[in-house]
Amino acid sequence: MSKAISLFSQKATIPTNILVQELGGEIVILNLDNESYYSLNKVGSKMWELLKENENLETITQQLLRIYNVEEKVLRQDIAILIDELVAEGLLTLHS
Repeated sequence: MSKAISLFSQKATIPTNILVQELGGEIVILNLDNESYYSLNKVGSKMWELLKENENLETITQQLLRIYNVEEKVLRQDIAILIDELVAEGLLTLHS
């Protein structure tokens, strides 16, 4: 099984040490553990917004495909990269 397939079968949760604020249509995230700020562009912000409603990454991907005119393969690659970065920075936790 490839990494992308296994990623999309998982759920993502936002840890309790994370504060989030919407500013000008983008999301700004503060990790309270290391006091680092992160920002997400429009598509990343929409993904984050959808994450608050549904932890299932496949469901979120399907919702984003309906919203944005983009090839599914490209969107999945972009989401995988973003999720990997968010997990590495402690901003998301993945689980089955």
